[in-house]
Amino acid sequence: MIASAGAASIQDRLLASQVTTQLAETHRASLRRLSVDVQAGAVTLRGSVGSFHEKQIAIQACRILAGIEQLIDAVEVAAVS
Repeated sequence: MIASAGAASIQDRLLASQVTTQLAETHRASLRRLSVDVQAGAVTLRGSVGSFHEKQIAIQACRILAGIEQLIDAVEVAAVS
């Protein structure tokens, strides 16, 4: 059982890296600052962005990746002053 837990952890780290890269490739600074947490294939995005449009871009960037079992959106839209 220890081997599978380690394998899952490696897969989660790989998936987190892929999500982080995908967000960076949007060329939006606010998306590069989002926190990405992966546990057993469930990806949680946290942080804040300046608009609902940016939030949607972050979600869409993740949806194209294989291996995401669940996408948890904890991204907040911050009011720009």
